[in-house]
Amino acid sequence: MFNNVRRDRMTIRTSDTPPPAPLTHRIDQVVRMTGIGRTKVYEALKKGELEAVKFGRSTLVLDASVRAWIGKLPNYSA
Repeated sequence: MFNNVRRDRMTIRTSDTPPPAPLTHRIDQVVRMTGIGRTKVYEALKKGELEAVKFGRSTLVLDASVRAWIGKLPNYSA
């Protein structure tokens, strides 16, 4: 359900459910999320391993593409 929070003259409705996950991420966000360097992220984009769209001057990498890319990386074995 919704909880009403009163702040000054406006009422903000908050939901008990978390906000949906973002559909896209900027390059710096992908680097922070994955721990993989900026250069490698751009290389993956160039090779077609990651899908991105342009919005103005911003490059937005699709969330599903990041998750699939990470899933395809080889497992570490010592």
